Amino acid sequence: MTERAIDYDQGAAAYQAARTLPAAVLAAWRDAVVALGLAPAALVADIGSGTGQFLRPLASWFGATVVGVEPSAGMRAASRPAVVRGAAAVVAGTAEALPLGSGGVDIAWLSTVVHQIRGLDQAVRELHRVVRSGGHVLVRGYFADLPMVTVLRRFPGMDRVAATFPTTGAVVEACEGGGLRFEAVTPVTEVWTFDRAVWAERARSLRHVDSAFRPLTDAEFDAGVAAVLAAPDARGAGDPLVSEATLNLVVLRRP
Repeated sequence: MTERAIDYDQGAAAYQAARTLPAAVLAAWRDAVVALGLAPAALVADIGSGTGQFLRPLASWFGATVVGVEPSAGMRAASRPAVVRGAAAVVAGTAEALPLGSGGVDIAWLSTVVHQIRGLDQAVRELHRVVRSGGHVLVRGYFADLPMVTVLRRFPGMDRVAATFPTTGAVVEACEGGGLRFEAVTPVTEVWTFDRAVWAERARSLRHVDSAFRPLTDAEFDAGVAAVLAAPDARGAGDPLVSEATLNLVVLRRP
């Protein structure tokens, strides 16, 4: 099976429509971040900022200026409404070659991006370079050692997909190998509620954009969508679909 490449430039609009966090889910992440008790920050770097959905929240949570670093021109274009003069900006760049000065970042935020970084060791070296001594690196993501997202359990082949994600331990090991110091892991459970037809439309729009769907064969993807729509707890076309996902917030410090 040949894996289709992700074209984020063409898929940015679909990604933004389907993957923007609902208010209640965003609030759960705000609570998890605030509970860390980190000092206010002058500069936060959102590495792999995508459509920019965390730019304004990060500025609010930390009282900081936020700069997003994103390689996809399409994603950067989608994030323009989140850019605020003096508070949030987005620049082109990759995790392996950050366009940021040394020691100027108080907090680096990496959301659902670590599994896509090909040169993780180099990315960690870059994080070590740009984050000041005493600053923090916060990694939000799904990892292979976490329970599978409930709605995705109905897709054949999803165990194979989950195995393509790193474990929490592997990410921590890579970060510590690059000079960062592990502090904590906080699991955060996200609860999403959909109309089933809306969910199916979003899933199909993400078929070749989302890391969970991309490795599936067409037959596996179609069977999974059909299984979700025909789930025993469905009582009609408008019946809500509730999906739970546990992601980890990995906290590391730059000594």
